[in-house]
Order: sequence, then structure tokens, then C-alpha cells
Amino acid sequence: MQDVRSPFLQLSDLQEGRYMFQLTVTDSSGQQDSDTVSVTVLPANKAPVAITGPDRQLLLPVNSITLNGSDSTDDQAVISYQWDMIRYQHIVLIKDANKAVAIATGLRSGNYKFRLTVTDQQGETDSAVLTITIKEAKSLPLVTHASGSHTLTLPNNSLVLRGSVSNSGTANVSFLWVRDEQSPAAGDVLYGSDHEAFLYLANLVEGTYLFQLRVTDVQGRSSMATATVEVCPDPREREEVELELQVGVAQVSQEQKDTVVRQLAALLHVLDSDIALKGLHGQSDISTVFRFSVQGPDGTIPGPKLARLLRNQLLREKTDFLLFKVLRVDTVMCLLLCSGRGQCDPITRSCSCDPLWMENPIRRFLDDGESNCGQIFCSILFYVLWVLCFCVPVVCVYTHVFVLDCCRGRRTKVRKKTKYTILDNMDEQERMELQPKYNIKHRSTEHNSSLMMSESELDSEQDNLFNYGKSRNRANGAVRNGDTLSLCPVEG
Repeated sequence: MQDVRSPFLQLSDLQEGRYMFQLTVTDSSGQQDSDTVSVTVLPANKAPVAITGPDRQLLLPVNSITLNGSDSTDDQAVISYQWDMIRYQHIVLIKDANKAVAIATGLRSGNYKFRLTVTDQQGETDSAVLTITIKEAKSLPLVTHASGSHTLTLPNNSLVLRGSVSNSGTANVSFLWVRDEQSPAAGDVLYGSDHEAFLYLANLVEGTYLFQLRVTDVQGRSSMATATVEVCPDPREREEVELELQVGVAQVSQEQKDTVVRQLAALLHVLDSDIALKGLHGQSDISTVFRFSVQGPDGTIPGPKLARLLRNQLLREKTDFLLFKVLRVDTVMCLLLCSGRGQCDPITRSCSCDPLWMENPIRRFLDDGESNCGQIFCSILFYVLWVLCFCVPVVCVYTHVFVLDCCRGRRTKVRKKTKYTILDNMDEQERMELQPKYNIKHRSTEHNSSLMMSESELDSEQDNLFNYGKSRNRANGAVRNGDTLSLCPVEG
């Protein structure tokens, strides 16, 4: 440290850094006091740097842009910003032009240049230019979005599908949601939302739904997208069965309901408390559905096993066992395996078979009664055998009866028209001429001497005598002169 004996110290040529100076004063009596002063030499001030980012290009109908100069720097601080237009096609409004971030609106097709000027604390300034190019947009196709795929698990049965569209600009568009024909018919659309961007669904059942969203703008352009909703069954329903009874639900009292539960318990050899009644509702005006599950010795009885057992007992062996007549026994969920060649319809609870497969009637009607899928050849063979075994004998019987009726009709001759003559007021000669031949007395004249036997009655008597003789010869086994026994006699 340099010793300077003066109350004033002049400094020059100081470099950037920090300097310490100590001042010591002494009085005439030799007493002293000291103090220290620090001097910091700062670097020379640097001008700020204005930064606006890269040039931009926009497509109409977009007609506004954000001008961002917040990345501008200074060694101390930037204290002011200013946005100006130095080249433009027409007047453009700049909002917050004196801030780091501004918004330019009302742009049209053409080139625009915006200048940003920044100032630091020492008044130093810097500028940067941003070029914006606005072009007319080409006719881009609409792009529709329909919310993708969704999965629900019952009892959750409601959902909202969200639709949107791109490249529509500011034009108004219309929305239309359409359910695919292969989707289950169940489910409700709420609030008329099938003509809105958001589709509200409720009361969905098990199955896979497809909803197509069509968006159309005022120019007639349209676009479509599909949303998928898969509704999975409630796992607890796999153990439940439905028992449809022939009685109106309003006619079922609490006592009758308890009686049915006790009868089911006796049939299944379980306690009343092992049958959990899950619900009771009317299927129609004359039928009621009991929904329940059964707790067996080894746990809850699976739904398919319980349905087969009840179907065999109540629809075949013990049809009058319950208090009411049983119309149907099914699982609550559609659990048919369909022989691995089809799918179980959750509405009808029957198998919808794959191509070249159809329901096997042998199992359906002669075995356990479950809907299934079998080969078409086997099913057709069954029907052919059924026709041969049942229909052919019936046809033969009817044919035989028809032939017999035909033969009887051919044996019976048409009786000749009967002519009668009153015998009164006739002389003896005329009476003799009208006497019957062969002196055969007819039964019609036994008690009435005033009537004469007709020729047709005489022929009938002779035919009867002839047929009686032939029948006696056949009974004696006599067939002569090459005559053969025939079902229908030959006329001649």
C-alpha cells in the first residue's frame, strides 16, 4: 500500500476489481485514528441484446401472432421494450407494444416486419427484426377425433365420448353420432347429445359398441372417426342364474317368495340361508324372474353348473316341483361356450355360430338343452334321419289308407235308378209280367204287396251273392283258372 501524506488521494488507471484504502490521522499530541474505505471498479457497461426469435410463417385463417422478446439480455437489466412495424401490407394492431410479449392481430396475406427495441439502465439500446409471412391456406381436409377406445366394467354403465375436429378454421361444423348396427341395441343417449361434440351414454349392457362420429362444415366437407366402448360383465354375475316362473310379479307375495326359496333349497339339498336372492322383477305380464345364487358345501356353485342342474330337474324330471310353473332357466351372464365355434349373444343367451357351423339339435333337444354350435353336415344329417324315422312312416300310413279307400270305392257300383210301379188296378196278366225273376222275394216287398221290387235292387242282391261266393272260395284257399288274389277286383 502506498503511503500518501495528504488529506486527498487521487486515483487513476484503476483496473476492474476491488480496492481497500486506509486513512490514518494524527494530532499535535501524537494521538491517531484510522478508517478504511473500499473502492470497487466495475467493468465497462455493455449494450443490451434484443432477441425476437426465428422468422415465422402462418396460414390463413390464422390472423394473429404472439411477439415474444423476453429472451433479450443485458449485463445489468433491460428496463424497456418497444415493438414497431417497419414493413406491412396494411395497418395491424399491436397489443402491449411496450412490453416484452405483445400480440399482433388483423394480419392478412403478405409479408410483415416487426422491430423490437430494448433499453438498459445506462440508456444503451439494441434492436432486432422479426419477419412474419402470411399465406392463404389450401383446402385442407377435416380431421375428426372420436375419443378412441374405452372399457367399462358393470355395474358402471355410463360414459361420455368426446369428439373434436381439426382444420375447420372458424367455420361452423355439425356433429352426428351413429351407433353401428353390430352393436348391442341396449343403451340410452342422454340430452340429445348425438348431435353434439360430446356423446352422453347410459344403461349400457355387456358387449362391444361402435359409435361413428361424422363432422360436416358449411362447405359440405365431412370427416368420420370411430369410438369403441367395450362393456365387460360384472364378475359376480357369473355365479347368478335367472328362473322365470309363470306368474305376474304383482301376484307374488312375500310368503310365496319364501316358499319358492325353500323349495329350491330342498331341491338342491342346501339350507334356505345358502340361497341368496339377488332380485325379483317382472319379465312380462304373466311371468316373473327370480335372480339368485347358491352357496354349496364347496363354495358358491358356478352359474353354468347351477343352470344345467335346475334345467334338468325343473324342466324335465320335476316339472311340478315348484309353487309356480317354470318357463326358463338361464345364467344371468351369457356364459355359453358355443363349442368354440361361435359367440354367446348376451340378449338372447343363445349361440351365434360362425360360418359353416350351426346349432347341434341333438344336444339342444335330446341332451342338456344348451345352445351350441356344430358342423352343418352333422346337423343336416340329424334332420335327414329325423325325417326318415318319423315323417316317412306317417306318409306310408296315409298312403295305405288312401289306397284302401280307393279300392273300396271301386268295388261299390253305382246303383241304377229305381223304378216302381203300383200294382193296384192291374189285371192278372200284367201282374204276372211284373213278378220278379227267379222267384226271389225282396225284403222291401215282404210287408207291402202293393210295391214291386226294382231291377236295381235285384242286381244288388245278385252282386252280394257273387261276392259272398268268392269270399268263401278265398277262405278255402281256392284260386282257379289262373286267377290271382288282387287288392282291387278287375271290372269287366
